[in-house]
Amino acid sequence: MFTGNLGITEINFSSNEFLPITDIERTLIDITVRPVYSGGIYMVLDAYKAAQDKVSINKLTAYLQKLNYVYPYHQAIGFYLDKTGAYSKKQIDLLHKFEMKYDFYLTHQMKEMDYSPEWKLFYPKGF
Repeated sequence: MFTGNLGITEINFSSNEFLPITDIERTLIDITVRPVYSGGIYMVLDAYKAAQDKVSINKLTAYLQKLNYVYPYHQAIGFYLDKTGAYSKKQIDLLHKFEMKYDFYLTHQMKEMDYSPEWKLFYPKGF
C-alpha cells in the first residue's frame, strides 16, 4: 500500500548513511495487519506490551485514519491494547471511536475460536 512514507523516520546507520525505519506507531499497525511477518499474534501482543511507555495512541489512531484501510484493523489493535492490560481506558477508548459494523478475525486459519463482542473480533481460543 502506498502511504507517502507515513510513520517513516531515519536513524543514523553510519557516519554518512541514514536508514529509513518505521516509528513505533506505524510498526504496531503493520504487525497487526500482517502478524505472521512478526512471529504471530503472541509476538504482536508482546510488542504491544513492550511499547506501552513509548507509543502514542493518539498518533497511532491518526495514522489509522490516514491509512483508511478497507478492513477494520482498528478492532484488532483495540483488542491487543485491551488484552495487554497495560493501557488506560482513555487510550483504549480512542479505538472505540472508529466504526465497528463488521465482525473481524485476528488472524488466518484459526481452528477453534472465541469471540470478543466488545471488539467484534474472533480470536484463537485460549489467547
